Amino acid sequence: MPISLLHRLAEHDLPIAVNDGADVDALRVLSLAGHVRATIPKPVRTIDGYGQPPATVIAITSLGRSMMKRFPRDLMASSARL
Repeated sequence: MPISLLHRLAEHDLPIAVNDGADVDALRVLSLAGHVRATIPKPVRTIDGYGQPPATVIAITSLGRSMMKRFPRDLMASSARL
């Protein structure tokens, strides 16, 4: 879920590389929503299909910080149990 990735990113010093394909997809959503500034390379064709080079998160925007306040990690954890 993109908002949980946003909370995880806030725990680290930026810039930070994101390697996992699912996290890169969530990062695309966060970037399009204006919650982060990131460089996300296009997937690269390989023999087995496609590979995703790492993306780099440069900053969490003020809108992203506002979303983390609106949807705190505690609230996200309790809603995941439903």
